[in-house]
Amino acid sequence: MSRTVEQQIAEAQNKLSRLKTKQRTKDTRRKIVVGAAMLAEMRDNPAAAQLLLDTLNKRITRDVDKRDLAPVIADLEALTDGHQN
Repeated sequence: MSRTVEQQIAEAQNKLSRLKTKQRTKDTRRKIVVGAAMLAEMRDNPAAAQLLLDTLNKRITRDVDKRDLAPVIADLEALTDGHQN
């Protein structure tokens, strides 16, 4: 039995949705890996930690994001103590 045009459209839309989800998942994973690598570098490089701290303070503007990143910012501040630009 052949599928109707509506069924074919629905199947194509479902496939597109799955592909978009897969793409977002890969993008999120890349961001996590890059972020983890950068945070590891910050532990060894106070100047880089200061740059990241300055960037976060400049670019993160939403209160909810600031609250979520507070532990990271505190860690960076501890790493950069005495290494201000």
